Amino acid sequence: MVSRQQAGDTSFVSRAVLRLAAEPRVEVAREVLATIERHIYQLWEAGWQPVDLDRIVARRLGQSEIRLVRWAIASQSATYEDLGRSAAPAWMGQLEQIEAGRTWSPGTTYLQQLEADGDWSEALAVAVRSTALLMSLPALPLLVEPPSRWRAGATVDPGSLPGSVLSKVRSLLAKAESTTFEAEADAFTAKAQEMMTRHRIDRALLEAEGRGSEATPIGRRLAVDDPYADAKSMLLARIADANGCHTVWCKELGFSTAFGCAEELDAVEELFTSLLVQATVALRQQGSKYDNYGRSRTTRFRRSFLVAFAVRIGHRLGETVAATVTAVGGDQGLALVPLLAERDAAATRAAEEAFPEMTSYSPSATDGEGWHAGTRFGDLAEIDGPDKLDGGGFEEAA
Repeated sequence: MVSRQQAGDTSFVSRAVLRLAAEPRVEVAREVLATIERHIYQLWEAGWQPVDLDRIVARRLGQSEIRLVRWAIASQSATYEDLGRSAAPAWMGQLEQIEAGRTWSPGTTYLQQLEADGDWSEALAVAVRSTALLMSLPALPLLVEPPSRWRAGATVDPGSLPGSVLSKVRSLLAKAESTTFEAEADAFTAKAQEMMTRHRIDRALLEAEGRGSEATPIGRRLAVDDPYADAKSMLLARIADANGCHTVWCKELGFSTAFGCAEELDAVEELFTSLLVQATVALRQQGSKYDNYGRSRTTRFRRSFLVAFAVRIGHRLGETVAATVTAVGGDQGLALVPLLAERDAAATRAAEEAFPEMTSYSPSATDGEGWHAGTRFGDLAEIDGPDKLDGGGFEEAA
């Protein structure tokens, strides 16, 4: 039945579901759910994580399927809670992030609970569609140890930006998003980048002096959704490059994988989220666009805007990083560029090892007004240094 669902044979699936609905419900529910949970376990082994799975279900299916898969994840993950310190806190934290809780009524299966939203046949159809999707998903690079390996010993999550630094960065970016003055937003963003760069330098110096644990590049998947996912992936890639990280965009699955040290990835994620908000607001203010014949060119305009914005922001962030490195290096009499270059190269190697067949990709800008507007908006983001404020296949986004 699942193979017919994958093939799009909806009439056969509908007949099969009706026949299945006539069988004893509890027995059917248990067998169906055991199958779904088995496939979820196999996906953990194949590199998927709870947030990834929730995202792809939401991207391709509906609300009922999202609810069912979240329940299945919660049920399948119940035994991991008994592992104590051996469980990976960040991985388990994703269950709360996607609201995967055991919230169905006691004394029944969660597939039967789903029936409350409709009839039993529809609940079974939801299970079939969900299973078909789970079975179709490809293996992903293994970014974290899957649950099957947690019993080997206590799991230690990679370090992240200290809470004090992260709090200040988020405060600055929140101010950048809320102000109506572009120059002020740019100064806040520049200060956030400077602060993150200074922390990155401090960590690199500690490692070089043997006074800090060596940072190992890791991978983190970040959602890159339509519309204009190609331009958004380019913006993420430019932000990552400025912060010593490397990204690989997976167009079909709707995310980019960023590689770098955990602290740098925190910086990239915060900046990407904030700059995307700022760009989205600017696009809304631009309104719809039409050619001389009255035909809409809004899509071309917005994509071109975002591409130009990504290019310009990449330059601006790079200038801020370079100015900070020069200032700190001058104060301490150190050559910091080679030191940071080693960390950058390690991130690139991690990406190449995970995606040995990746290809380069750069979205094009086809609307002149959109390109100039995006460039102008990026230019107004005066991200230029410490003195501004006292405070298918996998593609590499180029």
